[in-house]
Amino acid sequence: MTSVARWQARLPPPVLRFIDRLLDRLAVSMARRSAGIMGAELLKHHIVFGHEDRLHLAPTAVVNNATFNTVSGEIHVGDWVMIAHGVHLVTGVHDITKLGAQRQVTAPFNDRDIVVEEGAWLATNVTVLGPCRIGKHSVVAAGSLVRADVPPYTVVAGVPARQVALVPRPEIDA
Repeated sequence: MTSVARWQARLPPPVLRFIDRLLDRLAVSMARRSAGIMGAELLKHHIVFGHEDRLHLAPTAVVNNATFNTVSGEIHVGDWVMIAHGVHLVTGVHDITKLGAQRQVTAPFNDRDIVVEEGAWLATNVTVLGPCRIGKHSVVAAGSLVRADVPPYTVVAGVPARQVALVPRPEIDA
């Protein structure tokens, strides 16, 4: 008889059932936590379509599964920016005056930069079309399409995004 079996033999059946249920719950909880961590890591991977050296992410920015298109410009993401799931920042554009295969391969290389300033929050499924600047501490509501600059401390929403509120400014920035 092993030491574990001797230990179990001394315990009353209700205590053994309780320990068994507790161990089952612990195993399920650990499995869920492990799956959640793996899933969370997958959701934090972003895609760069274009030149990766044209994407500049501040080390404090939080970026989930976003797409960065740097074909026609650079993208700068400032400190403490939050980019939620399914966000697309697109500098690339095609020439509508071209037809067929020419339209597919004709795109400007510069001048469509996107800048996301400090503390801005781009909520789920936002699309930002360059060139534009998302101002300091501004908020872009879920599902919005940004086609123009967003002033600092502004909340925008809709397609196209329009101002719907203001973010309170702290005393030091006023």
